[in-house]
Amino acid sequence: MPDADLGRAIRALRRERGMTLVQMAAAAGLSQPFLSQLELGRSRPSMRSLFRIASALGTTQQTLLGLAAGDPPEEPVRGAEVPLLEVESGGARLLLHDPDGADVTEFVGVPPEYGEFFAHGRRELLYVAHGRIEVELREDGVSRLAELGPRDSLGYAGSVEHRFRRLGAATCVVLVVHTGA
Repeated sequence: MPDADLGRAIRALRRERGMTLVQMAAAAGLSQPFLSQLELGRSRPSMRSLFRIASALGTTQQTLLGLAAGDPPEEPVRGAEVPLLEVESGGARLLLHDPDGADVTEFVGVPPEYGEFFAHGRRELLYVAHGRIEVELREDGVSRLAELGPRDSLGYAGSVEHRFRRLGAATCVVLVVHTGA
């Protein structure tokens, strides 16, 4: 079960870092009961919560997803056979995790409304495989919007505040590529 695997990965890394649940809750700005339920596989995080947890643990969302997924198989991975980690209004799965290179995450089912902005130290590329999204990039208080449809992509510095949302009713499939350390 992906939720339980993610919870176990978070708990193991928290313990490895010598943090109590209360300390991690304070560092992540999340409630201790929520984190306890998450570690037990009884709740699921939003991508924003996963970002906060990863930051509190001194790592990335992709590292947490990679720890939960385990070692990738040495044969083709069939999409219908791979469970998605349920997040917000859809699911996510890590397609590639290279700690010294790139991470590729697939998102299926993007919410129709914007969430909070993300900002981090890695370069990011969005690629839309299916559906349409609107991307908001905000730098120095100035926002710019870009609409992306199937086979469109957009790259930007991760330090630029960014977020995206679904346009229309069609389910979106978006690949997010992070490069650099």
